[in-house]
Amino acid sequence: MTITRSAESAPAPKRRLPIQVANEAKMIAATIDLLAEHQVDQVTSRMIAERSGTATNYISRYFGGRDGLLLAVANELGKRISVRIRSEESLLEIDRPGNFVARIIAVPEVAMWFKLQRYLSSRELPDVRPHGKPALVEAVEDAIALLFGLEGEYVPVCANIFLTYLMGNAAFGDFLGTTDEQAEAALVTMGTVVNLLVAQSRSQASA
Repeated sequence: MTITRSAESAPAPKRRLPIQVANEAKMIAATIDLLAEHQVDQVTSRMIAERSGTATNYISRYFGGRDGLLLAVANELGKRISVRIRSEESLLEIDRPGNFVARIIAVPEVAMWFKLQRYLSSRELPDVRPHGKPALVEAVEDAIALLFGLEGEYVPVCANIFLTYLMGNAAFGDFLGTTDEQAEAALVTMGTVVNLLVAQSRSQASA
């Protein structure tokens, strides 16, 4: 027999005091500044504390440790990127002149987000993913739906392919010998295939 915990018996989320919220924001901002200057494994708890004007034990108290703080930083960068994606000058304007993939990777927040995700994926972290879709994934889905005129089941599939391919190329492009031009051609091909699938679905629905 499976026993499920009711909503009434679930522990209430711990209330965060304003001073904690302020300190968390300071540490996240300081870590982002440091990651712009150093590799992930070079950023120490002491450096974060000194840059943010907080104590080193705050990292464990508020985030459960350095990896927890880095995960919070990755989530914050994801939110910032999602704002950029939804802006008038969206990162996902594929038809803009110039190399699409190179342009995205060159955005500091994006490059840092990739760097953090590569590092965190190598760590044995507990399942601390947020409930529901991250803001970045939702923003990419919205943008892809708009770009390709998509709706329904194809949207999350394409967003998954898009993010997975970009991250994979950023992580292993040099090792595999994949150029930005080849990566861009693959994404353009994805768009062509998606449009064909959508046209096929609409044709079958109208038959």
